Amino acid sequence: MSTAAPATRPLVDHPQLDELIAYVQAHHPRSLGGIESARAVNPGRFDEIVQMHLEWAVTARGGRAIGEMVDAFVQFCTDIAMEQARYEHRGNYGQRTYDDVYQAVYGADTMAEYLWGAYLTNFLWPHHLEIAMMFRDRFVARLDDDARIVELAPGHGSWGVWALTVLPDARVHGFDISPSSIAIAESIAEAAGVGDRADYEQGDALAPAVTPASADACICSFLVEHLERPDALFATIGDLLRPHGIAFVTGALTAAHTDHITEFRRESELVLLAENHGLRVLETYSGSPGRTLPDARFLPRSMALLLQKRANDIW
Repeated sequence: MSTAAPATRPLVDHPQLDELIAYVQAHHPRSLGGIESARAVNPGRFDEIVQMHLEWAVTARGGRAIGEMVDAFVQFCTDIAMEQARYEHRGNYGQRTYDDVYQAVYGADTMAEYLWGAYLTNFLWPHHLEIAMMFRDRFVARLDDDARIVELAPGHGSWGVWALTVLPDARVHGFDISPSSIAIAESIAEAAGVGDRADYEQGDALAPAVTPASADACICSFLVEHLERPDALFATIGDLLRPHGIAFVTGALTAAHTDHITEFRRESELVLLAENHGLRVLETYSGSPGRTLPDARFLPRSMALLLQKRANDIW
């Protein structure tokens, strides 16, 4: 049990976070321990990051947003646990092709709730809070105020929006195949007050309409495991970044879900993909849940990579 102040304590000036905790206590008490573990990582940063994201969501979705998102988050976590158990039994992911996944997930009516559930994992999972802090402190902090950022498969869009709230003259151009993703990302950008600097297009994230070597930065969160050819993603990032431009990329390793296709077993696999496409690895983080299946063969992990476009083949 963590010695940090529990997530259930009264929070001053964090009304949306208070509401989330109260809703979890009333409707999903078994999920409270995980939230307390996330807050224990860094209580001050947890409160700040969660409150900010919840304010955006409530503004975008309306008064019932928090309860609906928590329900979606709990369902998201349940689905992942069940798929991880199947993965342990089979020894491999259940999905093989993008077309199968698109029909089952991305084109379905449930896509919006899937995205809102994933939205909360960015900070309610302890190892994802670590990634969120790395994003803000190690990636966004390196960017100029007027950076031109390309976001590949933004999903709910919160990563790029967060960068825009920090960088007053930056712009984000996002590309996503899902119309639900585009709608949610636009709503979050408007809620955060940066909608005039965020543009989203529906289309293939591996073929974005971007002039080669023109982007200062790229964001790509948990796309690589959804692809049949993950090397194509790193080739795209290497192509769109200017020399010395930087990217923040996250991916899942031995972490099954209904829309995960490519199984990565070692962190070095992602490092090599980056290096093989003109990208220098500046920093990495790999984290896992505090609780896993008993006697599990596969440890589900989330990895973040801070990358830089090489100016030549020497460094």
